[in-house]
Amino acid sequence: MQNGAGSENFLDQKEFFKNNYDYRKSFVETKLTTFTKKKMEKDQDSRKWQPILNQFEIEIIKKNITSKIEFKIASYNLLSPILLNENFYLYENLDQNYLNWKFRRANLLKEIEHINADIYCFQEMDENEYKYFFKRKLSIMGFHSIYKKRSNLKVDGCCIAFRKNIFDLEKKICVDFFMPGIDILNRENVGIILLLKFKPKFSSSLTFEHEPKILCVATTHLLFNPKRGDTKIAQLQLLLANIDRVAYKKSKLMENKLISEYHPVILCGDFNFSNESKIYEFLIKAKLENFKFLNRSNLSGQKTDFKTFLPIGKNVLPKCLGVTDQSQFKYEVDSRNLRLLFDKNNLNRQKMIDISFGSDSISHCFHFKSVYSHFDQTGLPEITTCVNDFKKSVDFIFFHSNDNCEKSNFEESVRESNKLYLLEKYELFNENDGKNLFIPNEIYSSDHFMIAAKFFLT
Repeated sequence: MQNGAGSENFLDQKEFFKNNYDYRKSFVETKLTTFTKKKMEKDQDSRKWQPILNQFEIEIIKKNITSKIEFKIASYNLLSPILLNENFYLYENLDQNYLNWKFRRANLLKEIEHINADIYCFQEMDENEYKYFFKRKLSIMGFHSIYKKRSNLKVDGCCIAFRKNIFDLEKKICVDFFMPGIDILNRENVGIILLLKFKPKFSSSLTFEHEPKILCVATTHLLFNPKRGDTKIAQLQLLLANIDRVAYKKSKLMENKLISEYHPVILCGDFNFSNESKIYEFLIKAKLENFKFLNRSNLSGQKTDFKTFLPIGKNVLPKCLGVTDQSQFKYEVDSRNLRLLFDKNNLNRQKMIDISFGSDSISHCFHFKSVYSHFDQTGLPEITTCVNDFKKSVDFIFFHSNDNCEKSNFEESVRESNKLYLLEKYELFNENDGKNLFIPNEIYSSDHFMIAAKFFLT
């Protein structure tokens, strides 16, 4: 369920469904006929793991890197039971047995156990369900968990769980995007950022000569409203500024260029924008130019609105928050520049980290890649959510490590430490599959699909 979907009257299609019961009933029942009459062959998720690196590349990594760790991460929007009830018109023609929360909760837990990840990122987890069910179940499974509820009267939030026998928690930051008095940040969305250190026993041939293996993991659930792309960018910039201060290692001069180094970062969640959107482009390309002239109603790519043109027309974030156009906190950059003044390699004191406020472009310092290409091997679009006719990718796993750029010589690139290599991704359904998929059902107990990936950290 997209947060806020039931309280804001901006989705034309959903309003049509909500106000036209007879049409809605026949529409959904017609589309359900094939699916409900066809019994699924398996009682669990039939999706497979798809390899990214070939065996030759894996052997090169094993040969050249003595200290490496393999781990698995998953992200899942659980569909809050309270949000389902508040927006029941979206689900009322599905099999009611599969909408029952006790059934869904048990099924969700089964799916979580089946994927067997080392780190889980959850969205739309109800606070009481976390306190009295998921926290205990995750602990029994060997996980420590961090939870952040959405502010005000909202009942759900985000959660990150990690295996206690693999990781130590170095740092945590819970980010609240709701800021009273700031219009662009007037929605109750949140994020969590953790800095995790791998325990030495999980790194092969690790000695005291090696630096600790550290990973920054972040999750969020951005605003749903398709017409508020400006708010989504503001929330994303605020999240990136906080990731910047958690994952930052150092700045150094190399060949007269100032280089900032970060711990490897994995950012995942329900972003409520599509892979074809300008906001996705900002995250992947690390820059968005002339953003003030962009139509905020079309920024997220959830729907196309040719009737309404509402340019952003101003700074995304007010200067009083101290977040620069480079998606960094000014006080953090000032502190780094102060250290650079005393860097013996910076003799001319000319190399400093540049910042700006109020320019025509925004950027960030990470080289994010997406785990998913968003198209399957046949070229069909992949989907991560199914709500009536809305079937798109809005859930993502992004990852950054220093020098994420492609190198022609793979063997040369793997000699570097502190890098993430994507090994496998968990298969997604495509657009055609989605025509006969209506969720929640007996197998999938959310209106989103779990996404997951396996990595090497060198």
